[in-house]
Amino acid sequence: MQNTSLNLIVKSLHQSIEEELQRVGIQCRVFSRVKADDSLREKVERKIRENNGKPYYTKEGKKIQDIVGVRIVTYFYEDVDLLWDIFAKMFQVIDTATAEITESNFQPLRKNMVCKMPEKEKQILQEYVKSIHDEVYDVIDSTFEIQFRTILSEGWHEVDHILRYKCKDDWHDLLQESRMFNGIYATLETSDKALEALFDDLAHNHYKSGKWSAMLRSKYKMHFSHGDLSPELNTLLDENHDFAKFLYQYNRHDLLEFIALSKLNIMLSLDNLIYIVYFTNKDKNTNIYNAKLEETVPLNIQNDITNSIARFKTIGGIK
Repeated sequence: MQNTSLNLIVKSLHQSIEEELQRVGIQCRVFSRVKADDSLREKVERKIRENNGKPYYTKEGKKIQDIVGVRIVTYFYEDVDLLWDIFAKMFQVIDTATAEITESNFQPLRKNMVCKMPEKEKQILQEYVKSIHDEVYDVIDSTFEIQFRTILSEGWHEVDHILRYKCKDDWHDLLQESRMFNGIYATLETSDKALEALFDDLAHNHYKSGKWSAMLRSKYKMHFSHGDLSPELNTLLDENHDFAKFLYQYNRHDLLEFIALSKLNIMLSLDNLIYIVYFTNKDKNTNIYNAKLEETVPLNIQNDITNSIARFKTIGGIK
Protein backbone atom coordinates (compact mmCIF):
# COMPACT_ATOMS: atom_id res chain seq x y z
CA MET A 1 0.00 0.00 0.00
CA GLN A 2 1.36 3.38 -0.98
CA ASN A 3 2.55 5.78 1.67
CA THR A 4 0.25 8.65 2.59
CA SER A 5 3.04 10.97 1.43
CA LEU A 6 1.93 10.47 -2.18
CA ASN A 7 -1.65 11.23 -1.23
CA LEU A 8 -0.46 14.46 0.40
CA ILE A 9 1.22 15.44 -2.86
CA VAL A 10 -1.81 14.81 -5.03
CA LYS A 11 -4.14 16.50 -2.52
CA SER A 12 -1.93 19.61 -2.44
CA LEU A 13 -1.68 19.86 -6.24
CA HIS A 14 -5.39 19.18 -6.68
CA GLN A 15 -6.29 21.88 -4.18
CA SER A 16 -4.02 24.54 -5.70
CA ILE A 17 -5.38 23.85 -9.20
CA GLU A 18 -9.00 23.78 -8.07
CA GLU A 19 -8.63 27.02 -6.13
CA GLU A 20 -7.17 28.72 -9.20
CA LEU A 21 -10.05 27.54 -11.37
CA GLN A 22 -12.61 28.70 -8.81
CA ARG A 23 -10.95 32.10 -8.59
CA VAL A 24 -11.10 32.55 -12.37
CA GLY A 25 -14.67 31.25 -12.54
CA ILE A 26 -14.25 28.62 -15.26
CA GLN A 27 -16.89 25.90 -15.33
CA CYS A 28 -15.08 22.57 -15.00
CA ARG A 29 -14.35 19.54 -12.86
CA VAL A 30 -10.97 18.44 -11.49
CA PHE A 31 -9.93 14.83 -10.98
CA SER A 32 -6.62 13.56 -9.64
CA ARG A 33 -4.92 10.30 -8.80
CA VAL A 34 -1.67 8.70 -7.68
CA LYS A 35 -0.53 5.88 -9.97
CA ALA A 36 -0.81 2.66 -7.96
CA ASP A 37 2.18 0.35 -7.47
CA ASP A 38 0.73 -2.34 -9.73
CA SER A 39 0.07 0.25 -12.47
CA LEU A 40 3.66 1.45 -12.19
CA ARG A 41 5.02 -2.07 -12.57
CA GLU A 42 2.64 -2.83 -15.45
CA LYS A 43 3.77 0.33 -17.25
CA VAL A 44 7.45 -0.52 -16.80
CA GLU A 45 6.91 -4.07 -18.07
CA ARG A 46 4.74 -2.98 -21.00
CA LYS A 47 7.33 -0.45 -22.14
CA ILE A 48 10.04 -3.15 -22.01
CA ARG A 49 7.94 -5.33 -24.32
CA GLU A 50 7.31 -2.40 -26.69
CA ASN A 51 11.06 -1.60 -26.63
CA ASN A 52 12.12 -5.04 -27.92
CA GLY A 53 12.88 -6.35 -24.45
CA LYS A 54 15.16 -3.46 -23.45
CA PRO A 55 14.50 -1.23 -20.42
CA TYR A 56 12.62 1.90 -21.51
CA TYR A 57 12.72 3.67 -18.15
CA THR A 58 16.09 3.93 -16.37
CA LYS A 59 17.45 5.68 -13.33
CA GLU A 60 19.80 7.84 -15.42
CA GLY A 61 17.62 8.26 -18.52
CA LYS A 62 13.91 8.34 -19.37
CA LYS A 63 11.67 8.31 -16.30
CA ILE A 64 7.99 7.91 -15.54
CA GLN A 65 6.58 11.43 -15.36
CA ASP A 66 2.99 10.84 -14.25
CA ILE A 67 3.22 9.29 -10.80
CA VAL A 68 0.69 12.02 -10.02
CA GLY A 69 -1.93 12.96 -12.59
CA VAL A 70 -4.50 15.74 -12.65
CA ARG A 71 -7.28 15.94 -15.23
CA ILE A 72 -9.20 19.15 -15.83
CA VAL A 73 -12.52 18.51 -17.53
CA THR A 74 -14.06 21.65 -18.99
CA TYR A 75 -17.73 22.17 -19.73
CA PHE A 76 -16.87 24.10 -22.91
CA TYR A 77 -14.45 23.30 -25.73
CA GLU A 78 -13.16 26.87 -25.99
CA ASP A 79 -11.79 26.71 -22.44
CA VAL A 80 -9.29 23.94 -23.17
CA ASP A 81 -6.76 26.28 -24.81
CA LEU A 82 -7.37 28.99 -22.22
CA LEU A 83 -6.67 26.61 -19.34
CA TRP A 84 -3.56 25.36 -21.10
CA ASP A 85 -2.24 28.94 -21.19
CA ILE A 86 -3.14 29.57 -17.54
CA PHE A 87 -1.37 26.50 -16.16
CA ALA A 88 1.60 26.87 -18.48
CA LYS A 89 2.25 30.09 -16.56
CA MET A 90 1.35 28.68 -13.14
CA PHE A 91 3.75 25.71 -13.30
CA GLN A 92 7.11 24.99 -14.92
CA VAL A 93 6.29 22.91 -18.00
CA ILE A 94 8.98 20.49 -19.16
CA ASP A 95 7.10 18.46 -21.76
CA THR A 96 3.85 18.51 -23.72
CA ALA A 97 1.83 16.09 -25.79
CA THR A 98 -0.67 17.58 -28.22
CA ALA A 99 -2.41 16.24 -31.29
CA GLU A 100 -1.89 18.27 -34.44
CA ILE A 101 -5.19 19.14 -36.09
CA THR A 102 -5.22 18.72 -39.87
CA GLU A 103 -7.98 18.97 -42.45
CA SER A 104 -7.52 15.53 -43.97
CA ASN A 105 -6.59 13.38 -40.95
CA PHE A 106 -8.98 13.17 -38.01
CA GLN A 107 -7.72 12.14 -34.59
CA PRO A 108 -8.81 12.80 -31.01
CA LEU A 109 -7.79 16.04 -29.34
CA ARG A 110 -4.92 15.32 -26.95
CA LYS A 111 -3.59 18.07 -24.73
CA ASN A 112 -1.33 16.98 -21.89
CA MET A 113 1.46 18.82 -20.12
CA VAL A 114 4.13 17.52 -17.78
CA CYS A 115 5.20 19.96 -15.08
CA LYS A 116 7.84 20.02 -12.40
CA MET A 117 6.45 19.52 -8.91
CA PRO A 118 6.66 22.60 -6.72
CA GLU A 119 9.54 22.38 -4.25
CA LYS A 120 7.43 21.29 -1.26
CA GLU A 121 5.82 18.39 -3.14
CA LYS A 122 9.16 17.46 -4.74
CA GLN A 123 10.80 17.08 -1.33
CA ILE A 124 7.94 14.91 -0.03
CA LEU A 125 8.33 12.60 -3.04
CA GLN A 126 12.11 12.35 -2.73
CA GLU A 127 11.91 11.51 0.98
CA TYR A 128 9.30 8.84 0.27
CA VAL A 129 11.38 7.23 -2.50
CA LYS A 130 14.41 7.08 -0.21
CA SER A 131 12.39 5.43 2.55
CA ILE A 132 10.87 2.50 0.63
CA HIS A 133 13.85 0.99 -1.25
CA ASP A 134 11.71 -0.11 -4.20
CA GLU A 135 13.43 -0.37 -7.59
CA VAL A 136 10.36 0.76 -9.52
CA TYR A 137 10.54 4.13 -7.76
CA ASP A 138 14.10 4.62 -9.00
CA VAL A 139 12.62 5.49 -12.41
CA ILE A 140 10.06 7.97 -11.06
CA ASP A 141 10.57 11.63 -11.95
CA SER A 142 9.57 14.49 -9.62
CA THR A 143 6.94 15.65 -12.11
CA PHE A 144 3.20 15.45 -12.56
CA GLU A 145 0.91 15.45 -15.57
CA ILE A 146 -2.07 17.69 -16.31
CA GLN A 147 -4.57 16.49 -18.90
CA PHE A 148 -7.15 18.79 -20.47
CA ARG A 149 -10.45 17.35 -21.71
CA THR A 150 -14.02 18.44 -22.37
CA ILE A 151 -16.81 16.92 -20.36
CA LEU A 152 -18.37 15.34 -23.46
CA SER A 153 -15.11 13.64 -24.48
CA GLU A 154 -14.08 12.50 -20.99
CA GLY A 155 -15.79 9.11 -21.13
CA TRP A 156 -14.37 8.37 -24.58
CA HIS A 157 -10.83 9.12 -23.39
CA GLU A 158 -11.29 6.77 -20.43
CA VAL A 159 -12.34 3.90 -22.70
CA ASP A 160 -9.54 4.72 -25.16
CA HIS A 161 -6.89 4.66 -22.44
CA ILE A 162 -8.00 1.42 -20.79
CA LEU A 163 -9.09 -0.64 -23.80
CA ARG A 164 -6.95 0.68 -26.65
CA TYR A 165 -3.81 2.46 -25.41
CA LYS A 166 -3.05 -0.29 -22.87
CA CYS A 167 -4.07 -3.06 -25.26
CA LYS A 168 -2.46 -2.04 -28.54
CA ASP A 169 -2.11 -5.63 -29.77
CA ASP A 170 -5.90 -6.01 -29.60
CA TRP A 171 -6.23 -3.34 -32.30
CA HIS A 172 -3.39 -4.47 -34.55
CA ASP A 173 -4.37 -4.35 -38.27
CA LEU A 174 -7.95 -3.39 -37.37
CA LEU A 175 -7.95 -0.09 -39.24
CA GLN A 176 -11.68 0.07 -39.87
CA GLU A 177 -12.53 -0.52 -36.22
CA SER A 178 -10.00 2.11 -35.13
CA ARG A 179 -11.50 4.63 -37.55
CA MET A 180 -14.98 3.85 -36.26
CA PHE A 181 -13.82 4.35 -32.67
CA ASN A 182 -12.27 7.68 -33.63
CA GLY A 183 -15.48 8.51 -35.45
CA ILE A 184 -17.36 8.26 -32.18
CA TYR A 185 -15.03 10.91 -30.84
CA ALA A 186 -15.75 13.02 -33.93
CA THR A 187 -19.44 13.13 -33.03
CA LEU A 188 -18.53 14.25 -29.50
CA GLU A 189 -16.28 17.02 -30.82
CA THR A 190 -19.11 18.17 -33.09
CA SER A 191 -21.41 18.17 -30.05
CA ASP A 192 -18.87 20.28 -28.14
CA LYS A 193 -19.04 22.87 -30.92
CA ALA A 194 -22.83 22.67 -31.07
CA LEU A 195 -23.05 23.29 -27.32
CA GLU A 196 -21.03 26.49 -27.66
CA ALA A 197 -23.14 27.61 -30.63
CA LEU A 198 -26.29 27.00 -28.60
CA PHE A 199 -25.14 29.30 -25.82
CA ASP A 200 -24.09 31.92 -28.37
CA ASP A 201 -27.65 31.85 -29.73
CA LEU A 202 -29.07 32.08 -26.22
CA ALA A 203 -26.91 35.11 -25.44
CA HIS A 204 -28.00 36.80 -28.67
CA ASN A 205 -31.70 36.17 -28.00
CA HIS A 206 -31.42 37.51 -24.44
CA TYR A 207 -29.50 40.56 -25.71
CA LYS A 208 -32.24 41.33 -28.24
CA SER A 209 -34.94 41.02 -25.58
CA GLY A 210 -33.06 43.05 -22.97
CA LYS A 211 -32.76 40.21 -20.46
CA TRP A 212 -29.37 41.33 -19.21
CA SER A 213 -28.73 38.76 -16.47
CA ALA A 214 -29.58 35.89 -18.79
CA MET A 215 -27.45 37.44 -21.54
CA LEU A 216 -24.40 37.67 -19.28
CA ARG A 217 -24.78 34.10 -18.00
CA SER A 218 -25.14 32.70 -21.53
CA LYS A 219 -22.38 34.86 -23.00
CA TYR A 220 -19.67 34.34 -20.38
CA LYS A 221 -20.63 30.84 -19.13
CA MET A 222 -18.76 31.35 -15.86
CA HIS A 223 -19.38 30.13 -12.33
CA PHE A 224 -21.15 33.14 -10.81
CA SER A 225 -22.04 33.70 -7.19
CA HIS A 226 -25.52 34.93 -6.30
CA GLY A 227 -28.27 35.41 -8.85
CA ASP A 228 -29.29 38.22 -11.16
CA LEU A 229 -27.92 41.70 -11.62
CA SER A 230 -28.73 44.28 -8.97
CA PRO A 231 -31.76 46.46 -9.86
CA GLU A 232 -29.41 49.48 -10.20
CA LEU A 233 -27.20 47.86 -12.84
CA ASN A 234 -30.14 46.27 -14.63
CA THR A 235 -31.73 49.71 -14.97
CA LEU A 236 -28.39 51.18 -16.08
CA LEU A 237 -28.22 48.73 -18.98
CA ASP A 238 -31.86 49.43 -19.87
CA GLU A 239 -30.87 53.09 -20.20
CA ASN A 240 -27.51 52.52 -21.93
CA HIS A 241 -27.83 50.07 -24.81
CA ASP A 242 -24.40 51.00 -26.17
CA PHE A 243 -22.76 49.65 -23.03
CA ALA A 244 -25.05 46.60 -23.06
CA LYS A 245 -23.95 45.97 -26.64
CA PHE A 246 -20.30 46.33 -25.58
CA LEU A 247 -20.83 43.69 -22.86
CA TYR A 248 -22.50 41.38 -25.37
CA GLN A 249 -19.69 41.76 -27.93
CA TYR A 250 -16.76 41.72 -25.50
CA ASN A 251 -14.24 38.90 -25.92
CA ARG A 252 -14.84 36.25 -23.24
CA HIS A 253 -11.29 34.93 -23.57
CA ASP A 254 -9.86 38.39 -22.84
CA LEU A 255 -11.95 38.66 -19.68
CA LEU A 256 -10.93 35.26 -18.32
CA GLU A 257 -7.29 35.81 -19.25
CA PHE A 258 -7.31 39.12 -17.36
CA ILE A 259 -8.80 37.54 -14.23
CA ALA A 260 -6.34 34.65 -14.40
CA LEU A 261 -3.10 36.53 -15.08
CA SER A 262 -3.80 39.66 -13.03
CA LYS A 263 -4.51 37.50 -9.95
CA LEU A 264 -7.75 39.40 -9.37
CA ASN A 265 -9.51 37.75 -6.44
CA ILE A 266 -13.02 39.04 -5.89
CA MET A 267 -16.42 37.38 -5.72
CA LEU A 268 -17.57 36.67 -9.26
CA SER A 269 -21.10 38.03 -9.35
CA LEU A 270 -22.83 39.48 -12.41
CA ASP A 271 -22.43 42.98 -10.92
CA ASN A 272 -18.69 42.47 -10.47
CA LEU A 273 -18.40 41.10 -14.01
CA ILE A 274 -19.74 44.39 -15.32
CA TYR A 275 -17.33 46.35 -13.13
CA ILE A 276 -14.36 44.28 -14.37
CA VAL A 277 -15.25 44.76 -18.04
CA TYR A 278 -15.93 48.46 -17.51
CA PHE A 279 -12.77 49.41 -15.64
CA THR A 280 -10.46 47.32 -17.85
CA ASN A 281 -11.80 49.05 -20.97
CA LYS A 282 -12.98 52.57 -20.13
CA ASP A 283 -9.59 54.24 -20.83
CA LYS A 284 -9.25 52.78 -24.35
CA ASN A 285 -13.01 52.91 -25.11
CA THR A 286 -14.07 56.32 -23.86
CA ASN A 287 -17.54 55.94 -25.36
CA ILE A 288 -18.47 53.47 -22.59
CA TYR A 289 -17.75 56.00 -19.80
CA ASN A 290 -20.66 56.11 -17.39
CA ALA A 291 -20.60 58.32 -14.29
CA LYS A 292 -23.64 56.60 -12.79
CA LEU A 293 -21.93 53.20 -12.99
CA GLU A 294 -18.83 54.54 -11.26
CA GLU A 295 -21.06 55.78 -8.44
CA THR A 296 -22.50 52.29 -7.89
CA VAL A 297 -19.25 50.33 -7.61
CA PRO A 298 -18.13 49.56 -4.04
CA LEU A 299 -14.79 51.22 -3.29
CA ASN A 300 -13.06 47.97 -2.29
CA ILE A 301 -14.10 46.32 -5.57
CA GLN A 302 -12.86 49.28 -7.60
CA ASN A 303 -9.54 49.25 -5.74
CA ASP A 304 -9.09 45.50 -6.28
CA ILE A 305 -9.77 45.83 -10.00
CA THR A 306 -7.50 48.88 -10.33
CA ASN A 307 -4.63 47.09 -8.59
CA SER A 308 -5.15 44.05 -10.80
CA ILE A 309 -5.04 46.23 -13.91
CA ALA A 310 -1.67 47.58 -12.76
CA ARG A 311 -0.35 44.03 -12.26
CA PHE A 312 -1.68 42.98 -15.65
CA LYS A 313 0.09 45.89 -17.36
CA THR A 314 3.41 44.77 -15.92
CA ILE A 315 3.13 41.48 -17.87
CA GLY A 316 2.14 43.16 -21.11
CA GLY A 317 -1.64 43.23 -20.85
CA ILE A 318 -4.01 46.19 -21.42
CA LYS A 319 -2.07 48.58 -23.62
